[in-house]
Amino acid sequence: MKSEIDIVTLSKLALSGKEADIRMYLAKAVRKLRTTDPETSKKIEALLKDNPARSNEVLRKSINDNHNSSVLGTSGDSAIPLLKSFSDNIANYPSPILSTSLEEQLSQIIKERKHAQVLSKLGLTPCSSIIFQGPPGVGKTMTANWLASQLQLPFYTLDLTAVMSSYLGKTGSNLRAVIDFAKSHPCVLLLDEIDAIAKKRSDDADVGELKRLVTVMLQELESWPSTGLLIAATNHPELVDPALWRRFDLEVSFSLPSTEQTTLAINNFLGDDLEHFSHWIPLCIQAFKGDSYSNIKKRIHKLRKMRILEPNSFEKQIIKNLLSNTETMTRSERIDLATRLVLEFKTSQVKASELTGVSRDTIRKKLKENQK
Repeated sequence: MKSEIDIVTLSKLALSGKEADIRMYLAKAVRKLRTTDPETSKKIEALLKDNPARSNEVLRKSINDNHNSSVLGTSGDSAIPLLKSFSDNIANYPSPILSTSLEEQLSQIIKERKHAQVLSKLGLTPCSSIIFQGPPGVGKTMTANWLASQLQLPFYTLDLTAVMSSYLGKTGSNLRAVIDFAKSHPCVLLLDEIDAIAKKRSDDADVGELKRLVTVMLQELESWPSTGLLIAATNHPELVDPALWRRFDLEVSFSLPSTEQTTLAINNFLGDDLEHFSHWIPLCIQAFKGDSYSNIKKRIHKLRKMRILEPNSFEKQIIKNLLSNTETMTRSERIDLATRLVLEFKTSQVKASELTGVSRDTIRKKLKENQK
């Protein structure tokens, strides 16, 4: 019978110096050995726990590999990595833009984990599992990365959608392998788009394997070590099995940015171009109302490039780009915008009317009211 530990594979990993890949391989071996050789399984598991991952080495490797490293390898003949490490500037990861309530929740998590020993003496444990919910682009992944930075722990992420599409039929064993690896040393593990595997078990459209995966997750959450932090993220909370949802220690809700948060995001994303765009920031705030952080970033970067590449037509182009959402504005908002274009941005009444759909007579009337 073939041994659960392939000496040749293990030797290649050891000689390559990829500690994270070695730990992953051993974590997978531990699970297999539990039934065939329990004694060896316990010894390897103890070694993994007694020798935490050298996060600095893992992080240096990630930075050298364009900040996005496959640390868990691949499965079978697929080239898609199971697990990735995102460790760009981990020591000084930028703070996400958060609401007051979110800041309070995350501060509590950090405080608990930094005082884990004090809590332990009282028979208490810090929060070890969180579920993030909210629309796409509002900072869930960025916040998870920032938390890892604050806790000075390696940060790993598993895109469950990618795993499901590539490994259907092997997802259960691969998910357990990822979990074994994460449990083998202190780290932050993000399970992105958890609804891909954790759908309600009453969903008749689901295949049997997906229903079994919910059971796997339920079991693993019960025994998640307090030394690590498991974060699940979903854009569709209504799809997640309620039994699994209840197992998480904390629920954190993200929402689209407020006007104040949108202003902060615009200033951050403008970077060195902030002074060049100061005149246009009020219009940007109006235009980006209801946008996610990721969309604001894309649109700001587009405008920054436009200013450099099309300097002569920049003013005309920026107005056209920023007023793409006029159809969703109320009539009152469009009138106010048309007036501001004339007064603040020196746009002609004809052009302001064309851009906003407000008649010239209405603009003239509003301008006269403002002069009184």
